[in-house]
Amino acid sequence: MGRSVARSLLSVFAAVALFATAGPGATAQELVEAAHPAHVHQGTCAELDPEPEYPLSEVEPVSPDAEPGAVEVGVTSIDVSLDDLLAEPFAINLHESAENVENYIACGDVVGTVVDGTLVIGLNEQNDSGYSGVAALSTTGNGGTDVVVFLGFGLSNDDVQATPAVANTAPAETAVAILDYSFDGETVEIPVGATVTWTNDGGVIHTTTSTDGLWDSGIMSSGEAFSHTFDEAGSFEYICTLHPVMTGTIVVTEP
Repeated sequence: MGRSVARSLLSVFAAVALFATAGPGATAQELVEAAHPAHVHQGTCAELDPEPEYPLSEVEPVSPDAEPGAVEVGVTSIDVSLDDLLAEPFAINLHESAENVENYIACGDVVGTVVDGTLVIGLNEQNDSGYSGVAALSTTGNGGTDVVVFLGFGLSNDDVQATPAVANTAPAETAVAILDYSFDGETVEIPVGATVTWTNDGGVIHTTTSTDGLWDSGIMSSGEAFSHTFDEAGSFEYICTLHPVMTGTIVVTEP
């Protein structure tokens, strides 16, 4: 496994600590002290086929003694390749409980960039449940896919309007704000030798990750920052691995 992917996965596992210590927020639904059924469905979270395509292990606390609201985890190996999951619309959907399986609490579309055989997606809150998280999908040696789901309570904030793409000419030190579901200024132009600092100004966790492996911030909580200095000219694309629809480009020019 490549270094950038290893760091991403370590960051995902580090999210356990974040989930475990995050206090419940103001949500329309109370914490559910029951295991959550999970499935891979055809379609997208916006238009989901109600019949599951691939069942996943229930998502539940990591130990019987876990405090209410602590991280919940599910680990499953499914008999379908990651390439096949990406070839047509699929989504990972989580339900409130076996008794209330019709109530969806979190969902994430299986889309994004695969790095060294691993795809990380965000699981967004559904129906004001208060639940959100991440899922890591990794290829296996036998052509299947390992799916690891992390779920936390009280982490989600309301979506904000995405900032329109703006081309900016930047000074030697450039700040890029990470909003809840967009990078502020999707295209930024800087000279060689300049440093870009991303700061998570939103209320949910994010990453800034180069698609070519040049940099990877790991998971950034609200208020955290990450910097990278660009020593050569070129155009460098990046994403948030937890919310792959978030994209940006750094254009580095000779002075």
